[in-house]
Amino acid sequence: MNDIEALAESQLNDKHYLQSVTHLGDTRSIVANREIYTSTGMKLIGAGMQINSSLYERLLQHKLVPPLDQSLTTEDAVNGASLVEQATRMMQEDKQLALIQSVKSDGQTLVSVLKQVPLNPAIAFKLTVMRETNADLFRRSIYVALVSIYIGMKLHMDKHQLKDIATAAVLHDIGLLHVDPKLLEREHRMSETERRHLYVHSVTAWMILKAYPEYKNKVLDAVLQHHEHLDGSGYPRGLKSGEIGQFAQIIAVAEIVASRYGSDNDAQSWSRLETILKLNLRRYGRNLIPCLKIFYQDEVEAPPCSEIDMQNALEKMSGISAIFTAWEKAQSECDVKIPACAFIDERMTNLRMEIIDAGLNPNVEDNQLFGLEGDAEACFDARMLLDETMWQLGNILREIQRRWPAVDSDDPLPEFKTAKAWMQEVKALL
Repeated sequence: MNDIEALAESQLNDKHYLQSVTHLGDTRSIVANREIYTSTGMKLIGAGMQINSSLYERLLQHKLVPPLDQSLTTEDAVNGASLVEQATRMMQEDKQLALIQSVKSDGQTLVSVLKQVPLNPAIAFKLTVMRETNADLFRRSIYVALVSIYIGMKLHMDKHQLKDIATAAVLHDIGLLHVDPKLLEREHRMSETERRHLYVHSVTAWMILKAYPEYKNKVLDAVLQHHEHLDGSGYPRGLKSGEIGQFAQIIAVAEIVASRYGSDNDAQSWSRLETILKLNLRRYGRNLIPCLKIFYQDEVEAPPCSEIDMQNALEKMSGISAIFTAWEKAQSECDVKIPACAFIDERMTNLRMEIIDAGLNPNVEDNQLFGLEGDAEACFDARMLLDETMWQLGNILREIQRRWPAVDSDDPLPEFKTAKAWMQEVKALL
């Protein structure tokens, strides 16, 4: 077992999920459907016993046999009908989902495919915990499923493939129930240790699902791989194009769409989706991204471009140019035989090409932005592109820190010193 799998396995018995389950028992009936024992054979819970927060400390001390999800039942559990009910409500409320709700394939609608998702009782229980304790995550999972089914239909998948992609999409984030909830808060700044815990959630989900025969290898692979990118920049294993299954690629792009769901600034947020996709063609696949055009095809009135907006854009453009220039200087001293250096070089090369394809040249500073203040739409597009580029540069740093922590240590090895110096310069400019 490698370090990633060991960390994921440790999350299977984490306190966070146990706390969610036991505290949920304070507000709704959760009952043990069988006796629960410790791994040493000591009986902890009798069949028929009510589960609530008073049992948290007792259960926390032990590895439970059978696992918690297999041992509990609750009222009004998630099933196919409730998935359809939630999805229907979301399509009525969300303008973007409304655009795709009438799409059909061989007589099947999005919701009729969703209703076919197989739910082992233990997995249905886990989804119920998600629905009741993290409603946003539950809704987003359904959103990802609806978009994934839509993409599958656009790609002319058969009914069996559509059922499998729907299943993987609904369940792809169940591993997040086993991480500290604060890591999912938008304002929380994660440490590298916390980031490693978050990054194994797909492995945790895979470990959970592989215990149940309802879930095929294609579904398991999609859940495991849904954060992998075609250019090798994803996680948990850094897979590349030919190593990543089609279902995982579809869920990955569907997640980008779902990330716009519930945005405060609806129209501009969906317009930003186009910019994000332009900068991610090499990560998510040119054959899938055209399927998403329906979500941003409406014309959006761009906000006025103020002097402050222009000044911020000029500063970001200058910083981006400086980061690329710094890497060009560092390349000669950063041996690409060293994996970290090769990773930086590949990511920076790809990002440069993506920025140029999207309409900006990172090797030219602020003069290419002159005159945009008189063109609100062009100014808005440029600002979104610069913001996404800054995020991508920050993501390169995060990936280096995750994959090669020694590079960013206080006293790096000699072969890492050039990469470390470049990272420090990037941090200062970001």
